[in-house]
Amino acid sequence: MIRTGALLAAGALILLSAPAAYAQPRRPLSANPSAVVKAQLALARLAREKGQWTALRETADKDAVLFAPDAVNAPAWLRKRADPRQPVDWQPRRIFTACDGSYAAATGPWAGPDGASGSFITIWRRQPKGDYKWLLTLDGGTPLPAQDDPVIEGHVAQCAPRDRAAGPERSGKRPDKAAVTRIAIPPPPGGEGQSDDGSLRWRWSSGAGAGGSALAVTMRQQGVQTPILQESAVPGESAVTTP
Repeated sequence: MIRTGALLAAGALILLSAPAAYAQPRRPLSANPSAVVKAQLALARLAREKGQWTALRETADKDAVLFAPDAVNAPAWLRKRADPRQPVDWQPRRIFTACDGSYAAATGPWAGPDGASGSFITIWRRQPKGDYKWLLTLDGGTPLPAQDDPVIEGHVAQCAPRDRAAGPERSGKRPDKAAVTRIAIPPPPGGEGQSDDGSLRWRWSSGAGAGGSALAVTMRQQGVQTPILQESAVPGESAVTTP
């Protein structure tokens, strides 16, 4: 089980990773891994206090997707669903944030009350006021070793040169004013997305007939999109599909 006090303290002990050679000037509402840590810890705390499904429902964006085991619209799937007596615990270990901070990916171990465990990936979307709501979440069966050090790593994607920047940077719009690309409701069985500046990207697939669900994330590093996270879950091993 997660030690709440240690994790709350860890929110202030984030190790930021960004190559000095690619350092960029700070921009309005730029990358802030601490805000994503805060959102992920708040989700885990809310699950303990109010219930697992309630926590996911109250922190989800309106087009959020979870896998049960197929991709489903989270607010619709979670509506009126009774919370289990004991929630799953999610412990963030690493945060990967787009250069402009518009989206981020969190990962770490999850542990269920029945002894099941694995690792999760959650994609977070920044809201107009600077807070975050989750967009996609997948709890897979990949085991992670125990961690004695409570420090949470924070990694920021390399920013693109301004003359090659995409989306709101190129148009001159502030990242928080950019139009949000929503996932269709109900969601397709597979899809992809990216941050407003293209520095963080993800792709998902689902379906029991296709061998389960998968979520993969890439991040711009040294000028190229580099795979950083990949998780998969077959029916029965995901915390989200636990009754």
